[in-house]
Amino acid sequence: MVSDPARGLDFRNQSSLCGQGFGTGLRLELACFSAGVLASPELGNREPVLLLKMHLAIVFLLASCASSHHEPTTGEDRRPLRATTDSTEQLSDGMVRFSTSMTQALNDDAKKPPASNSYSHQRLLGLRKRLGEPQVQLESTDEHSMLASTDCSGWLSFVLNTVSPLHAAVLHSQRRLDEHNRVYSEDFALRESQRPWPRAFVVTQHLRSKHAQETGFDPVTSFEDLQPGDIGAYAMGRYAKPSDPDRPKPRDTGHVFVVVGTPTVVDPMTKGYDGRGTLKEEVTKVIAVPVVDSSATIHFDPDSRKNEEGRYSLPKYRPHARARAGGVGTGTVWFALSKDGHVLQRRLGPHQKYRPVLARAARLRGRIFLDEAVLDDGSALLVRVFDNSPAEFDGASYGDAPIHLTGPGGLRLASGRLVLKGQNDFSGGVVVQSADLIAASPTALGRGDVAVRGGSMTLKKPAIADSATLSVAEGLRDGAIRLDFRGRNVLRALQLGDTMHRCGTWGGPESGAMFVDPVFSGRGVLELRANPLVACSPESEGSLRRRSKRGMSSKLHPSHR
Repeated sequence: MVSDPARGLDFRNQSSLCGQGFGTGLRLELACFSAGVLASPELGNREPVLLLKMHLAIVFLLASCASSHHEPTTGEDRRPLRATTDSTEQLSDGMVRFSTSMTQALNDDAKKPPASNSYSHQRLLGLRKRLGEPQVQLESTDEHSMLASTDCSGWLSFVLNTVSPLHAAVLHSQRRLDEHNRVYSEDFALRESQRPWPRAFVVTQHLRSKHAQETGFDPVTSFEDLQPGDIGAYAMGRYAKPSDPDRPKPRDTGHVFVVVGTPTVVDPMTKGYDGRGTLKEEVTKVIAVPVVDSSATIHFDPDSRKNEEGRYSLPKYRPHARARAGGVGTGTVWFALSKDGHVLQRRLGPHQKYRPVLARAARLRGRIFLDEAVLDDGSALLVRVFDNSPAEFDGASYGDAPIHLTGPGGLRLASGRLVLKGQNDFSGGVVVQSADLIAASPTALGRGDVAVRGGSMTLKKPAIADSATLSVAEGLRDGAIRLDFRGRNVLRALQLGDTMHRCGTWGGPESGAMFVDPVFSGRGVLELRANPLVACSPESEGSLRRRSKRGMSSKLHPSHR
């Protein structure tokens, strides 16, 4: 019997070797081939030397194949993995949980002081005014326990910005499109790039575009198939087709909402079913969809905004003179469908008529393709996380679902706290302007360069690609780059201020790296591979200087560990 003393495998039994999970592809074929040859009855025990030579040759070949696939060591495996899981369910659960939790808190009359919940339209921004965010305050004051005063699109933007800032960024990117910034006629002009967030018709047009699915929004073709966590949108009148001058210009561009329940078919015998004769003849059924939205129009029951008299009323604390009765709440909206499930008309409440709309819906999916459809002039997706968007609310955390990013574009993080934990291979790089970025997966930062110009960055995993350069601007606070992982992150080069470094290991005071800079913190180490490690001496690199945030020149010193 011929066996491998190291593995204890019987090479006369082919299935013994092939059943050990030895490998795949070429390595598995070679292993099984060797087992078959060594167990050949023609050889018997007459040629032990030949058997040994063949065995060693095959083992050597297998080892060579395995070693040729090795990648640079980082201390943790950061090789790009195929995205095998989708966070769609987690995203949908988050949309429902946050929307309903907020609604309950805003309509809790037992709280002292009571919450302030009202409705108000967004306003066109001045050319020099910074893009704003919906007026939603979760912290209690002497006047209110919490406050919300925004329109439907502001509310959807706030929910998306909390649950998935990347999906919110995709919708925000659509404001800059040419068709949304054009003068169509003397009495109809669109200037959506000057709006603080995308209005209902902008959302509608994106959900019906060919880019919707690849940018994180999986279309729901029939409203009967809506599920809790889906988002819905519709455009009205000329906003549904701006190029058509014969369409009326309604006061509202449309409406957006979060679905929080399963649609049900409305009984045609229901009182007021035909909406005072406004229901179209081609309608085959009417469905009732439970939603959370922000509105000043009474919805079908159950509607959490109604008072004891069945009306909306202003809160005790009114944030501004433009605030109207209504605001964020649960309600039910009716949609009249064609035989194929497409929406022909909508009806918000019992006092409303059916109105023709262009309606679309989508389900958030955990994969976004970064291409020109969502990128700015710098070939990046601009991400702004609102100051008031919570990382945690009512005992649940938000904004940490794994979103897998791919494509040629990059990310530009302008504000707030963003967690990246997807299996990413986008190549356009990451720029942190003034945000707090947390990289929580080995491939969170994709394959491109990383630049931190303001704010902070925390690496929970060694997420910088081995071919990338990390650039750190002057003036960052001490510890702004936290290397919160075990082992090393191999990358190409490191630029501190105006100085480029291409070799050595770098880190904070606790890292034990060759070179220590106060901008780093944590025990992780950055290993630079542009030049060989042996060519890097502490004396040469340690003599390099960069200007600290205090305007002083601080020497980079080698570690004595």
